[in-house]
Amino acid sequence: MTEKYIEILNSLTAPDQIFAAQEKQHVSGITYREFINTPKTLTEFYEFGLLFPEWEFIVFKDERYTYQEIIKKSAQTANALQALGVKKGDRVAICMANNPEYIISFMAITSMGAVCVLLNSWWVPDEVTYGLENSESMVLIADEKRLRGLEKFTTLKKIVVRSNNHSDDYENFNSFISSQSDEFKEQSLDTNDHATIFYTSGSTGFPKGVLSSHRNILATLFSWALVTTLKREVDNADANQAKDSQTASEPQNQSAILHCVPLFHVTGSHSGFLMSIIAGRKMVMMPKWDPGLALQLIQDEKIGAITGVPTQTWDLLTHPDRDKYDLSTFKELSGGGAPRPPEHVKKLKDGFKDSEPSIGYGLTETNAAGTLNLGKDYLNHPGSCGRAIPPVTDVRIIDENWNFLSEPKAVGEIVIKSPANMVGYWKNEEATKEVFNDDGWFKSGDLGYIDDGFVYIVDRVKDMVIRGGENISCIEVETAIYSHPSVQEAAVFGIPEERLGETLCVAICLKPSMELIEQDLKDFLHDKLASFKIPSLMQISYEELPRVASGKFSKTQLRDSFVSIEQNQS
Repeated sequence: MTEKYIEILNSLTAPDQIFAAQEKQHVSGITYREFINTPKTLTEFYEFGLLFPEWEFIVFKDERYTYQEIIKKSAQTANALQALGVKKGDRVAICMANNPEYIISFMAITSMGAVCVLLNSWWVPDEVTYGLENSESMVLIADEKRLRGLEKFTTLKKIVVRSNNHSDDYENFNSFISSQSDEFKEQSLDTNDHATIFYTSGSTGFPKGVLSSHRNILATLFSWALVTTLKREVDNADANQAKDSQTASEPQNQSAILHCVPLFHVTGSHSGFLMSIIAGRKMVMMPKWDPGLALQLIQDEKIGAITGVPTQTWDLLTHPDRDKYDLSTFKELSGGGAPRPPEHVKKLKDGFKDSEPSIGYGLTETNAAGTLNLGKDYLNHPGSCGRAIPPVTDVRIIDENWNFLSEPKAVGEIVIKSPANMVGYWKNEEATKEVFNDDGWFKSGDLGYIDDGFVYIVDRVKDMVIRGGENISCIEVETAIYSHPSVQEAAVFGIPEERLGETLCVAICLKPSMELIEQDLKDFLHDKLASFKIPSLMQISYEELPRVASGKFSKTQLRDSFVSIEQNQS
């Protein structure tokens, strides 16, 4: 397969060859537009890494790995799992902090036809137990911290990474793979074979397992590649340079990304990790977000891009030591997983020389495919999450009865149709039917509208605060509060209230050394919001707001805290 893609990439005269799309009927009977010349499985996709085997792929602390080294270790891991008895369709779970073994394990599991179950490494043992039992995983690859509390799983094969301690309860990762061949065995895989189970953040009830196929994931990757990485490289290179660079021991101007979001989230796995393979990009992995260290890494590793939650790029822009570093290579300031305050967009553009802020919108259930806003479009429409990603994704607005709304700016629920949409929720047919219609459209759970092709998110369907019959957009209120110079973080939400239905609340984290009291904020908002949109209950402090694994604020936790305070005061 490698020769095929070298030929396509070297031609560089007709990039539409690889991105050609046409209407195709899926096995479920639903018709989608799909790419027809791209790899059909992740196994084939990983061969892009062999176009630049000696280029650096992963930098982690003081460790450095080439593409060839990671691919060979992945083959060893896949062969070790097969020797253990893991077969096509079996579930193998990963639960650990970001590290190279995470990447190796993901590639190994998906290459051999097993299903990679990505468990939230922020979970406590009871939650990990739920994920293992729900997914029916037969193997767990984890770090020592995440193996604690799982002693009851006596039949589960446990493999530990980065541990010097010996235990009869688990096997060391390096020992597990050491005797295996570093060549992949031939596999019979289909594009519709199951590949991954990601668990939703589970803000209410038990988390749902999002089951996706190879086809679903690849649809997202090549949609992004068309718009961004591959298209840009095709436009800016000539055939001879590309051919030479593929065999060079040292790449010319290899791009690099600062990878600083969990790999159990689609932003981390798809946008950060998998997109690096097709771009020949170096991934500099941060095990924990630290803006000061991030600035140092951007300078030392000549980082050109970051993909994370919007607060991370803002942390870098506002860091007191920012001007002490050479950040001239830092250009692509991508965000996802949460909205970025519109006033931050131009400030990021101005604050980082020649930078290009961008924002993407998608869900775990759509493998992060949805919309993209970048370049001049983002500067001109900073409040929008962008247009639908071409050429295989469609975005529409519906009312509560599944009627499509065609009027400009009509507010309703955002729905997405794409071959990137998940197969369904694992072992939960009822929940799957709730979010899909018969034609393959997926209900996002987000309220929004479309204006001249640009999608605007108003709020979550279930998070809209209704006070005395008036609908209040939390994002609108948050945007107004963020415009106050003292505010670092703000989360707006509602809690139950007997007379009006809900009381509007806000939790605020102030910037260091700044001050703000409730009355001053209310006065500040007086001419920016209708009076009923100004929060009645405020909590202002210097403490960072709690977050779920995706990086979004944990409004469930904040609601519970505010309810508890109200109950204690009454």
